[in-house]
Amino acid sequence: MSSGELPHSPGSIRWIRDDDVRRLLTWDDLIKEVRQSLAAFSRGPDHPEGVVQPLRSRIPVADDGLMLVMPSLAKEQRTLATKIITVFGGNASKGLSTHHALILLMDACTGVPLAILDGELITEMRTAAASAVATLELIEKKSKLIIAILGAGTQGRSHARVMHHIFKDCKIRIWSRKRETSQALATTLASEGIVTEVVMSVAEAVKDADIINTCTMASQPILKAEWVKPGAHINSVGAPSPDKQELEEELVRKATIYADSKVAAYSESGDVIKAGASVFAEIGEVILQTQKAKKNSTTIFKSLGLAVEDAVSAHLMYNLLMQENKK
Repeated sequence: MSSGELPHSPGSIRWIRDDDVRRLLTWDDLIKEVRQSLAAFSRGPDHPEGVVQPLRSRIPVADDGLMLVMPSLAKEQRTLATKIITVFGGNASKGLSTHHALILLMDACTGVPLAILDGELITEMRTAAASAVATLELIEKKSKLIIAILGAGTQGRSHARVMHHIFKDCKIRIWSRKRETSQALATTLASEGIVTEVVMSVAEAVKDADIINTCTMASQPILKAEWVKPGAHINSVGAPSPDKQELEEELVRKATIYADSKVAAYSESGDVIKAGASVFAEIGEVILQTQKAKKNSTTIFKSLGLAVEDAVSAHLMYNLLMQENKK
């Protein structure tokens, strides 16, 4: 059984698996919800349509492990949820996913638990959806794009999928430290009708690229300013800790930086912190038209991942499953 009531649980708490998410959740629905959540977050916690979300709690585990606890309330959507996620970079060498997560969804009016969801696929997809939202807000050209994917793990895969979804005629290049990993991803994507090119170096991947997606577990910068063409847009979803970087400091200082959360960027992003850079705006402020989209500049969307993105994604998934069960 793919989903159902949890055994021995009070009420009717649903258990929603990644298989359900894979079957029911579409990019169009998810991008719409994530876009609204980014705007709501930038309205602030005191706004009647805003988001209440503290900075996530971080617990280091062993040498390369991390546990994050991420609660949020989206007022307009009446969505209350908490995600618990672990990130263990060393899992890749063990044939395990580097990220594991659970999301607890509650009724925002009563506090009654509604569902527990596998959080791995939702995390993978909502992160890519946020990058899609930022990209659509910040780029000028929207056809015949050259798109680079740096990293061939879960986020590399998800970003390739969402970029192909929103830019049908794009050219996608893939790079990772291990060529066999890049090739395996290219083969998977080809089976889905997504044609990609595997390249040997970061410089080759990003040459003349309009959009660059850095989706790595890098601790030191892998992307240099000299390789990035003026006016390119970068979605940086790796390096989620103050001690890690994906982007050369010169590149970060020269670019116009947008973030999902300014507070998170200044507290958690090694790319921003080590470069001593300023975040120009939250992407939600661009959506609300309270800040400008500098489309002719080199731009960076620094994505740390918002708990509200998980909350609205979980709520959307819960509603889709309830609708399916009524048929």
